[in-house]
Amino acid sequence: MKIKVCVGSNCTLLGSMSILDQIEDLKDIIKDDPDNYSDEELDVEAIKCLDICKNTDKNVAPIVVIDDEVILNATGQIVMEKIINKIRK
Repeated sequence: MKIKVCVGSNCTLLGSMSILDQIEDLKDIIKDDPDNYSDEELDVEAIKCLDICKNTDKNVAPIVVIDDEVILNATGQIVMEKIINKIRK
């Protein structure tokens, strides 16, 4: 699973670094519980800027992309739920 987290200035100010930390913690939880989660690799990438904020007047930061699904106004809870739902057995 490919996860991109925008770490541009606006996204960082609004919590993207916290989301990255939560994803890293989740990777450890998944690794320690192979009975409940698939062995799909979480490929996490911090992207300097996804340019989505610059193309809208709305407040959309922080932005996370899971596979091809763009999550605007991402929170740790929303991102964790999406990841878990995709890899839960």
